[in-house]
Amino acid sequence: MEKIRVAVVGSGSWGFNHVRTFYNLNTCELMGVSDLNEKNLIRVKNQFPELMTSKEYTDFTRSNDIDAIVVPSSAETHYEIAKDALEHGKHCLVEKPITLDIDEAQELVDLAKQKDLVLMVGHLLLYHGAVDFLKKLVDEKKIGDMLYLYSQRVNLGKVRSNENALWSFAPHDISIMLYLIDSKPVRVSATGQSFLQKKNNIHDVVFFTIYFENGTIATGQVSWLDPHKIRKFTIVGSEKMVTFDDMEIREKIRIYDKGVDGWDVSYDSYAESMSIHDGDISIPKVVLTEPLKREDSHFIECIIDKKKPLTDGQNGLDVLKVLVAAQKSLDNYGKPEDIL
Repeated sequence: MEKIRVAVVGSGSWGFNHVRTFYNLNTCELMGVSDLNEKNLIRVKNQFPELMTSKEYTDFTRSNDIDAIVVPSSAETHYEIAKDALEHGKHCLVEKPITLDIDEAQELVDLAKQKDLVLMVGHLLLYHGAVDFLKKLVDEKKIGDMLYLYSQRVNLGKVRSNENALWSFAPHDISIMLYLIDSKPVRVSATGQSFLQKKNNIHDVVFFTIYFENGTIATGQVSWLDPHKIRKFTIVGSEKMVTFDDMEIREKIRIYDKGVDGWDVSYDSYAESMSIHDGDISIPKVVLTEPLKREDSHFIECIIDKKKPLTDGQNGLDVLKVLVAAQKSLDNYGKPEDIL
């Protein structure tokens, strides 16, 4: 079988990682790269001189020599490029968020289904070995019933001017929350503040809480204005608790044998009757491979085997619905918003 022929649209800091990864996959052939920035194209040419480069993405979306388009360009361009690719019969991997508008995202999902094409969204952390491990723990009830979880994704890092911290960072954590919690998200509230770009009202820090149909809640903190670099998830179960710390080099998962075992009816008050257990901390061995390589390989595999991606267009749409509702809540000083 001939290799899947791929082109990448957008070769900035993250897009270049896709270029590198697809170039080195043996299941596909990277044919070319498009970018409006001449410096980015020069960088690509210097490292991969055999690739075709162009400032016009339509040179690839409308080419008969291309089977699949990868779109790691800026979020506001995702809809236009992905739609053009799908309309011209190209499979499409779009970085997060899938689009900035729910109706546009739904249109892409419907278009891919209509044309029997793979539409996949780059929710990278769902291809992380530690998240695989968490999913198994939760699904197999190794921590009992999940009660709640929370995440922190903060840093003193690159400040964006075209999107706030919610849209820049939260898609990662929201995608994991929806993946781990086997229930429909129904409501979200979000608060935050803009300190560095007050005139443009671009929030540097955001706190959000998602409420699920089954009573589980998930909260997150995202910020690029923080003294700590933290990438951490904490899950509280009815029997055990677990953390995923992505800043740890090796010991990314820790399982805490801690919980409340119930109560003794002989006590006068409920608080006095609760029995707390505080056992050992275990650090399981987790097999780790590069998430981006797994993600990009999965995209090609889904094209070849005609199967549904883990992070398909619907998954991208589900995450977007939470983001849109969270932004509405943020604009209304934390007023809870229903998720469509």
